[in-house]
Amino acid sequence: MAVVETTKAQVMAIPQVEDALCRSCRKCGARDVCRSKATLQMDRGEPPFIDPSRCYGCRACIPACPNGAIVLNGSESSTIHP
Repeated sequence: MAVVETTKAQVMAIPQVEDALCRSCRKCGARDVCRSKATLQMDRGEPPFIDPSRCYGCRACIPACPNGAIVLNGSESSTIHP
């Protein structure tokens, strides 16, 4: 019997929150759309951050931020690689 090993896809470019652009919205749209709950905010009024160990790399948070504060830390051509 052959054993097939599966692993989580390796994410090459994790989005990041640009603190200078973040307005620390009362209801963060990026946190609402993050299915893996990788967008975290420790204290109210502080900018959130993205936990790379939880991020799937779906990038749904990027267009969800009305201030454009979420950007990729790598090149745009970097995507999820199996």
